[in-house]
Amino acid sequence: MSGPNDNYLPTFATNRPDASQSVAKEVNRLFKFLRETLKESPEVAIATAYINPAGFNLLADELEKAPRIRLLLGAEPDKHVVQASVSEGKGFENDLAEAVCGHEEWLRHERDLTGFTREALTEAERMVAWLREVDPAGKAKVEVRRFTKGFLHGKAYISSAPGMDGVLAGSSNMTYAGLKLNAELNLGYPAGDQQNGKKVIEWFEEYWAESEPYDLAGVYEAIWAPHTPWEIFLRMLFELYGTVLDEERPAPGTFDLAGFQLDGIARMKRLLEANGGVIVADEVGLGKTYLAGEVIRDATDERRQRVLIICPAALKESMWEPFLREHGFRLTDVMSYAKVRELINPDHKDHAKFLNQVRDYAMVVVDEAHNLRNSGAEQSKAIDRAILEGKYPKKVVLLTATPVNNSLSDLDTLVRYFIRDDARFANLDIPSIKKYIRRAQDMDPENLTPEHLFQLMDQIAVRRTRKFVKEHYPNESIRNPKGELEPIKFPTPRVRRIDYELSEEGNLLVDAVLEALRIDEHEDLYSAYSSAKANPNRLMMARYTPSRYLRKSGGVERIQIQNAGLLRSALLKRLESSSRALSFTIESLISSHEKFIQGINAGFVLEGEALREWVSSDSDDLDEALAELDEKAQQKVRPVADFYIEALLADAQSDLDLLRGLQKMANLALAKSDPKFEQLAEQLNTLATEARKNHPSGATHGDRRKVIIFSTYSDTVIDIHERLLKMMDSKPGGAIADYEGRIAEPQSGSYKSVHKAGKSGGVDQGGRAHVIESFAPKTASRVNDAGEPTGEDKFDILVTTDVLAEGVNLQQCGQIINYDLPWNPMRIVQRHGRVDRLFSEHDEVHLGLFFPAKHLDEMLGLQTTLERKLAQAEAAVGAANVLPDRDSTTDVIFHDPENIEKEFELLLDRGSTGTAMSGEEYRRRLFKELNNFKLLRDQVKHLPYGAGSGFVNPKAKSNGYVFCVKIAGHNDPWFRYVKANDDWTVSKIDGKPLVQEDHLFCLTMADPKDKQMERFLPEEAYANAFSAWEIAQDAVYSSWQRLTDPNNLQPETPLAFLDAIEFVMQKGLGLGPQLQSLTLARLRSVPKRRVSNAMRAILNKELNDEDRLQEIISLLDVEGIQPTPDPEPLPAVNKSQIRLVTWLAVSRGKEPNTDN
Repeated sequence: MSGPNDNYLPTFATNRPDASQSVAKEVNRLFKFLRETLKESPEVAIATAYINPAGFNLLADELEKAPRIRLLLGAEPDKHVVQASVSEGKGFENDLAEAVCGHEEWLRHERDLTGFTREALTEAERMVAWLREVDPAGKAKVEVRRFTKGFLHGKAYISSAPGMDGVLAGSSNMTYAGLKLNAELNLGYPAGDQQNGKKVIEWFEEYWAESEPYDLAGVYEAIWAPHTPWEIFLRMLFELYGTVLDEERPAPGTFDLAGFQLDGIARMKRLLEANGGVIVADEVGLGKTYLAGEVIRDATDERRQRVLIICPAALKESMWEPFLREHGFRLTDVMSYAKVRELINPDHKDHAKFLNQVRDYAMVVVDEAHNLRNSGAEQSKAIDRAILEGKYPKKVVLLTATPVNNSLSDLDTLVRYFIRDDARFANLDIPSIKKYIRRAQDMDPENLTPEHLFQLMDQIAVRRTRKFVKEHYPNESIRNPKGELEPIKFPTPRVRRIDYELSEEGNLLVDAVLEALRIDEHEDLYSAYSSAKANPNRLMMARYTPSRYLRKSGGVERIQIQNAGLLRSALLKRLESSSRALSFTIESLISSHEKFIQGINAGFVLEGEALREWVSSDSDDLDEALAELDEKAQQKVRPVADFYIEALLADAQSDLDLLRGLQKMANLALAKSDPKFEQLAEQLNTLATEARKNHPSGATHGDRRKVIIFSTYSDTVIDIHERLLKMMDSKPGGAIADYEGRIAEPQSGSYKSVHKAGKSGGVDQGGRAHVIESFAPKTASRVNDAGEPTGEDKFDILVTTDVLAEGVNLQQCGQIINYDLPWNPMRIVQRHGRVDRLFSEHDEVHLGLFFPAKHLDEMLGLQTTLERKLAQAEAAVGAANVLPDRDSTTDVIFHDPENIEKEFELLLDRGSTGTAMSGEEYRRRLFKELNNFKLLRDQVKHLPYGAGSGFVNPKAKSNGYVFCVKIAGHNDPWFRYVKANDDWTVSKIDGKPLVQEDHLFCLTMADPKDKQMERFLPEEAYANAFSAWEIAQDAVYSSWQRLTDPNNLQPETPLAFLDAIEFVMQKGLGLGPQLQSLTLARLRSVPKRRVSNAMRAILNKELNDEDRLQEIISLLDVEGIQPTPDPEPLPAVNKSQIRLVTWLAVSRGKEPNTDN
C-alpha cells in the first residue's frame, strides 16, 4: 500500500520501532519507487559488512524482482584496530589479516545464529535460492564479492539506472538488527543527484573492482548438506574436547615414559589445576606409579614443595621407598595408612609433631585409594584429617585401579577428598555430585561400572584400560627396566575352571551349614526368625538381634537385622573357602555366644553395635570384628528385666548348641583328606610338568612354574601352606617335586604364628618385601646399574590373601589360582593385575578359578538371597547406607557359571568396565582423526550450527534424536536424547516427552564408530527433528534456569545438621561472632550418614547448652567437616541462547532401506 511519502526517494533512514520507522522500510521504498517508475527495473548494488537471512527477508520481496544484484561484503575494523593502527605498517597488515579472517568467521557465526526452526531454515533457503538464481539466459542474477585488501566500513543500498540512480548510504548492515532494530543513521541521495549520489556509486565501483568472488550461498547450504554421521559425531566430540587437541605432551621426564603415559600425565596436571585433585584410575599394570612419580617430581623439583605418599603398609617398604630411593626423589615422605591413623590420634605422643609436619605438605598422594571408600573407617577419617590440615589446600592424587568396588557410592567418598563443594560441576549439568551418584546407583544398583557417572568421571579421573592402550597406541614403544625400548604389549588372559568334589564329611558339613543359614524366598531377614524357631537346625541369630526380645519393642533394630545377615554371608563364604576357615570362624562365634549368655546369667544383656569397619572392608579378620562387637556390647548393656529373657536365653543357647555341632563337623572334615586341596596339588603338578617343556616365548622353566595362590581368608592360606609343606615332606613323585624348598611363607595381614594363636598383629614389612623380591626378583626387586635384578630367586609358590592383590609387580609369574569362589570380580581383576602387566615375558597369563562340583547353585542362590534381603532392609528405612561405617555392598556374582571361563576372559580383556568411565577413548579417537587429517579438522570445526545427519545404530532399541547444545557463552556442551516412535514423532508417557540427559548414553547413541557408517535419514526423521529440538531446548533451558537460583544449589544438609544449625543460632552467641559464623558454615555441609547420626545423638543427649555446643564443635573437628564453599549460580540466559550445534537422528537396529 502506498503512503504519503512513497512518491519520492528517501533522504533519511533510521530505526524507531516506537514510531513505526525502519531502515528496511526506506530501502524497500527506494527499490520499489525506481522499479515502478522506470520502464525497466534498475539493477541493485549493496555494500554491507554483514548479512543474515532475517535481514534479507526484510528486503526479499524487492530484491527478488531486481534483474541483477551485486552484493559487496567486507570487514569492519574492530575498536582496538582503530586505536592501534595509526599507520599502515606491519601492525596494520597483521590487524587486517586478522580482521579479514574474523569477518569470514563472523559470517559463519551469523549463519549459526539462524536457529534450528522450520521458519528460520525457510528464510535461509529463500536467501540461498535468491543467491543461486539465474536469468533466462542462464546467467547468475546475484553476484557476491568480498573485499579483502582493507577494511570496508561503509554501507550503501543503490538502485542504478542510466540517469536515474537512487542511493541510501550510512551505517546499516543487511541484518535484521541493522535494518529493523539498531539506532542507525543513513542518508539518501535522490534520483538526479549528480554529485553526492554519484560519489557513492563511484565508491562502490572502486571497491567492487578490487574485490574477489565469494560463495555466500555455500556458507548457508552447509546447514542442510548431506553430512555423514561420522562428521556430525566428530563435531560433538570437538565441542567436548577440542580445546585439548593441541595440548602438548610433557617431555619424557624422569622415566622416559610411553605416549599413553605422557598423555595421562598431561591430563592429571590439567585436572589437578582445575579441581585440586585427580583420581588416577588406570587399570592395573599400566604404570600409575610412574604417572604419580612425574607429578611428584614436578611438585618437589619445580615448585620446591613437600609431598606425602600414603599407601598400604605392604607397599611402603616393598615398592614406594625403593622407588623413591632409586630415582632420587627428595622432599617426599611415605607413610602407611596405619601410621597416619596412629599419629592423628590426639593421645599419641608425636601427635603435635605430626600435625606440624602434615601442614607443610602441598600434595598428598594416596595409593590403592579404594581402601578409603568407607568414609567411616578410622583410617579414612585419619587421612582426610591429614589432607585438611594446614592453612592452604593440598593437591590430592588418588591412585586406584578399582575406584568402585562395592557400590557407586564408593566414588562419592573418594571425590570428597578433594572436592568439598557438592555443586562444583553445576555448569556441566551436575547440580549435585551426591545426587548425581545416587541417581546412577538407583538406575542400576547391581552395576558397578560407573557408566551413568560419565560426566563426573570425565572431570575428575584419568582412566585407561589395557584394551584402550592396545587399540589406540598400537605401534608405540616403552622403555623396559633395562633401559631398552620394546613394543607395548600385554599377555593374553586365559581362564580355566577348576571343579572339585567334597569328601563325605565335607558334603555333610555343607548341607548342615546351608540349612543353618537358609532363608526362604518369601521371608525377609526379620521374619526368618519364625521358621528358624521351629527348626533346631537353623540359626536364629538371637545373640545379634536382642532387640527382638524387648518387652517394649518397636521391632528389631535394622542394624541388628543387617548384622545377622552379614554374619550369614560371612559363614557361607568361609564354608566354601575351607573347613579350617569355617572352623575358626565358628569358634569365634561360639566364644561370642558364651560371653553373651554369661552376661544374661549376670543380669544384663549385651546389645552391641554394628560390625564396624569390617563389614565394608576387604579384611578377612572376622574374629577381630566379633571381638570388637563384644567390646562395644560391654559399653551398651540393659537389665534383663527389659527383655523376655527366658526366650532370649533359650534361643541364644539353641544357637550355641547348633554352632558347637557345626564346629565338630568342621573339625571332622578338617581331619580328613581334603579333595579341594588334592585338586590344587593336581593343578600344581600339571603346571610343573608343562613348565619342564620349552616354550616359544623364551620364558624359563622356573618362571613358567611360578604360581600365586589367592584366598580371601588367612585361615585358608595357612591351611594350604601347611598342607603344601606336608606334601613336600612326603617326597611326592612327578614334576610337583620341582617345588620342593621353593614355597614362600604365607602372606596375610598377620604372621602365621600370631594368627594360629588366635591373635591379630602386624607384620614386618621388610620381611614381606623380601618374600616378594625372592618370588619375582626380575620384576619386584631393585636393579643394578646394568638393569639386572639384585634379588635372589628363591620361591615358586606364593600363597597369600589380598594383601598382595594390589601394588606389587609379580609379572615374572604367569599363573594365578583363585582358591575361593570369585564372589566379587573386581577383586579378581585386582589379583590378576599382579601378573597381567607390561614387561611380562609370558605370552599368556593363566587364571584358575575353583568351583565346587556340588552345592554351587545352593551357595550362589543363598548369597544372592542374602544380598537382596540386605538391600531390602536398607530400602525399608529409605537409606542407602544404614549401618554406621558400612556402605551398601553387593557381590557381583557371575551371570553364567557354565560359561565362567568366557565371562572372566572377557572381563580381564576389556578391563573392569566395558564402557567408557571417562572420556579418554573419545578424546583419543578425536585426536587421531583431526590431528592426522587437517582437512577433516577444518571441515568438522566449521560445520554450521544446526547441521545434522542420521544412521542406524545397532545398540539403539528405539528411534531417537541426539542433540549437542551450547548455552550462551558457556564453553562446555550439554547433550540431550529425545526418544521417538517408529514414525519419528516424539515418544511420550502420560503426555510427557521422554528426554534422556545422561551424556554417555547420548554419545553411545550418537556414535557411528567410524567413517564407514552409511548415512540414513528418512524424510519423516528430518521433518520431526524440529519438534524434537524444541523439546530438547525446553529441557535444557529448564535445567539451566533451575541452576541460576542459588537455593537450588544448596547442599542437601541432613535434618540433624539443620537442627544443629538452629541450636547454634539460638544458643551460640557466647561463642563470639567469628566462631559462631564458622560453626554455622561448617554445619551447612553434606556429611556421611554416620556423622549425621552422631550429631543427632549429641542433640538428644541430656546436656547443658554450653556442653552441647562444645560437643557439636568437637564432632566437626574430629570429622574434619569444613565450610562448604558458596555455590556459584549460573548466569541467566534467554531461551534463544540455547543453541543447537549438531544433531543425529538415530534409527533403531534395522537396515537402511532408502538412499537418503
